[in-house]
Amino acid sequence: MLQSAAAQPAAATPAARSHQLQILGAARPPYVIDSNGYGAGPAIELLQILARSVGAEQVVRIVPFQRALLALEQGGTLYPALLRTPQRENRFTWIGEVYTDRAVFFTRRGAAPVGSLTAVRTLPRVSVMRGSELQGMLQSFGLENFETTNSEIDNARLLQVGRIDGWFTLQAVGRATWAQLKFDPADLQSGDAFATLPFWIAGSANLPADTVTRLRAAYRAMRNDGRYGRIIAPLLALEKP
Repeated sequence: MLQSAAAQPAAATPAARSHQLQILGAARPPYVIDSNGYGAGPAIELLQILARSVGAEQVVRIVPFQRALLALEQGGTLYPALLRTPQRENRFTWIGEVYTDRAVFFTRRGAAPVGSLTAVRTLPRVSVMRGSELQGMLQSFGLENFETTNSEIDNARLLQVGRIDGWFTLQAVGRATWAQLKFDPADLQSGDAFATLPFWIAGSANLPADTVTRLRAAYRAMRNDGRYGRIIAPLLALEKP
């Protein structure tokens, strides 16, 4: 991890310091996929290109979310896809956007699409992932007719067998999970978005200014030369059945 400037040897260069960056994150398919403890997926690919630009290690370790967040707060860390919120704005350094997803209610084919709080309140059984930002969103809406589960896979299975009437999740996450379980994509429909949620490559607040400058420049280069578009194409494909 990066040390404070006072603790750095006088001869240390920006390139030498960048080698001490650690890169880790929590699994969040389809942006970040856990492949035997190491990261895969579009956000990982973007972050690896940025890490290469500053000479940092490109292996991304997958750890529990709270552990990854603690590492970001302690310093010297890059994170592949963190939801950028007003509460987190000044706690971290924001390098570049990965993808902006939409919070939606999924229902089964044949049911009415759900795109308003009035419609949500008519659903007998609604589910959301426990501890997620989306659970907090439902609570902020004043809704009480929902249950929580440990994973999005649980929610998808509950909807598929008719145990719940609505599943509140992110558009790309829901469709990727549905596809992972090999359910018919035509059986899944969503209504209007309740909110948009931007996921960004994030860094610790104590990253050296020159490192942040180079990371952001590498990100802009990816946006300009088409690499970014090619990398996130699988996420864009999930916006429609």
